[in-house]
Amino acid sequence: MNNHKKLFLIDAYTLIYQSYYAYIKTPLFTSSGLNTSPIMNFTHFLINTLYNENPKYMAVVFDTNQVTFRKIKYEKYKKNRKKMPKAIEIAVPYIARILESFKIPLFYSKHGYEADDIIGTIAKIAEKKGYIVYIISLDKDFFQLATENINIYIPPFKGNSKKILGIEDIKKKFDINHPKQIIDLFSMIGDPSDNIPGLPGIGKKTANFFVKKYGSIENLLHSIHDLNGKMKENVKKNKKLGLLCKKLVTIITNVPFVTFNEKKFYIVKPNWNEIERIFKILEFSRLLKIAYLYFKKK
Repeated sequence: MNNHKKLFLIDAYTLIYQSYYAYIKTPLFTSSGLNTSPIMNFTHFLINTLYNENPKYMAVVFDTNQVTFRKIKYEKYKKNRKKMPKAIEIAVPYIARILESFKIPLFYSKHGYEADDIIGTIAKIAEKKGYIVYIISLDKDFFQLATENINIYIPPFKGNSKKILGIEDIKKKFDINHPKQIIDLFSMIGDPSDNIPGLPGIGKKTANFFVKKYGSIENLLHSIHDLNGKMKENVKKNKKLGLLCKKLVTIITNVPFVTFNEKKFYIVKPNWNEIERIFKILEFSRLLKIAYLYFKKK
């Protein structure tokens, strides 16, 4: 991969959760009983990405437990989420330390915005500055951000190899005319993973038909006279809910406090002593050798 002007943005928690569940049946423990599965898998992925993609610019973005504007707009937002597993809670500070030792910039969500919004805003600013952006995540909401210069990078998962999806891949995958229509599609069908209800009685097939015919949920809501029977009744009764779902699904790409100063995203020489210190605490002897080979190559 030509690394000129390429920016990699990692959605931390989707990868940490994936790392945790990858080892759920056979967790890894240190001799003192620390479950290192999420840390090991995440760090392994990070080193592989640094080695294979050779990025010059990168950042990792974490969500925090602050109340978001989506939660304020819709109290049931993400209410179906289980409490964070203890192993992940313990893992996060270690992962943050590892990223700091690798000298990879970290960002945290704040002021009511989520990691998705921070990533979306950085991606759009970087794109305007001439960067090709790769958003590394397993979250399908990011598909709405795909442009000529913003790609969605799905990391290796459950034995599948990585996938890098652009505009055409997403259009084909969801049978839509433009990635932005993902927003309208999810507004209509909802998103169970975030507890977003969508419009009652509308499944994927019907939503696809409506998106093709009307282009957006707003146009559908202006064309209720076209509908019949129960469908007409449902859509008419749930107009406000449909528009609320669209607000919840839309990733904000102009978060006011977010900037993109490329110097802050540039990967500098790591703190090798700190890497050794943390890896020894975590008993990552094999991973230490792999990291050493990567940084030696640098």
